[in-house]
Amino acid sequence: KSNAQKWKLVSNSKNSDLYSIMGTTSITATQMVNYFTAKGGKYPYSGNSVAPTIKDFCQIYVDECKAEGVKAEVAFAQVMMETGFLRFGGDVKKEQYNFAGLGATGGVEGNGFDSIRIGIRAQVQHLKAYASKKSLKQTCVDERFKYVSRGTAPYVEWLGQKENPNVNSKGDSYGWASGESYGFNIMSMINRMN
Repeated sequence: KSNAQKWKLVSNSKNSDLYSIMGTTSITATQMVNYFTAKGGKYPYSGNSVAPTIKDFCQIYVDECKAEGVKAEVAFAQVMMETGFLRFGGDVKKEQYNFAGLGATGGVEGNGFDSIRIGIRAQVQHLKAYASKKSLKQTCVDERFKYVSRGTAPYVEWLGQKENPNVNSKGDSYGWASGESYGFNIMSMINRMN
């Protein structure tokens, strides 16, 4: 059986053990800052008018997630994993304000956004697309929102395609990323933040 099939057998009776992407945030901006600092993060946007400090950056996550009903700890852990604690270094450059690699695929830079807030909003909207079928509360800034099969990954653990039990007509699993244990790696970071 594939990983997704095995996971489906386990998850059918234990969905309550999985971590929902939608809901009330369980951490504060200060806890996010402390986690970032403890992991040796160096804030690359000092002096930026939208978010001059890491505390401002984290508060934007809290605000944008609250607006859409997404748990901020999920979005923040994802950006820390995707960017290496804002060090970037992959296909996406810090000037793109693309904190979750939207549209980036092996050598392709992906989407760019006009500001830190809009980049964060796009990531939060993309998470909501996977986690829920509810309408967005704010104007859509995520150019890739329309490509997501809505509500196919309501749990963090299902963000990885290899662990997502939902499959399309071709038998391919849904999910944000193809890397093994993608969602479980995010959960590990969330657990450390808490």
